[in-house]
Amino acid sequence: MRRPLIGISCGISRQLLSDINERYIQQLSSTYTNAVKMAGGIPLIIPNDLDEETLKDMAQGLDGFVFSGGGDVDPSIYGQEKDETTGGISRFRDETELCLMKHIIEDTNKPLFGICRGMQVLNVALGGTLIQDLPKAGKNNHSLTDHKREERTHEIIVKEGTRLSRILKEEKGVNSFHHQGIDVLGKGLIVSAYSKDDEVIEAVEAQGDRYILAVQWHPEELVANKGHLALFEEFIDQVNRVRQ
Repeated sequence: MRRPLIGISCGISRQLLSDINERYIQQLSSTYTNAVKMAGGIPLIIPNDLDEETLKDMAQGLDGFVFSGGGDVDPSIYGQEKDETTGGISRFRDETELCLMKHIIEDTNKPLFGICRGMQVLNVALGGTLIQDLPKAGKNNHSLTDHKREERTHEIIVKEGTRLSRILKEEKGVNSFHHQGIDVLGKGLIVSAYSKDDEVIEAVEAQGDRYILAVQWHPEELVANKGHLALFEEFIDQVNRVRQ
């Protein structure tokens, strides 16, 4: 059996070439593609300028999906005014990811793994809301950009009996590069981990047997550690189970 095809969402930025010429650049850190390859999958980047019919075909044609990190989700999508701290919004990306996620969840049983922004997009797609700035909400600063990407900066508490607890086992240290977090939980999700210090939601998963799991940290930067690589290995294992 061939290795599974794993679609990975990516960022998009506008590049001015001159006063009258511009283009959009699709961009993704190689740490995502490397993590998928290490776990046994074939990574394919999903661009942000696809129409719904193409995204629908992609949901059917690929074997599994990783929704990557990036800028903030437009708060108007979940019924809020934009806070001054909210930034990096791309309606191109929001619309692409929400449309694709809708078709994956509603039309297939294929595994989905969300990372950082990917967890927030999942929550919004299922009707949840976000805290637009954690420090303003009385939480700790989780945007620790002065630390190395591969540095674990705080601990999480993983709920016993969850899918996540079976994957991570004793691993509790995570990195942290987000200033937003989940507020109202999306329909059909349960919290599987939260921050030890301030109870910010750090991971969610789908109720029941469906493999939908998302984390607020960046495990693709931590794959030198077996506990975090296991997140990708279990995801690929579940993809292969669904393919059989």
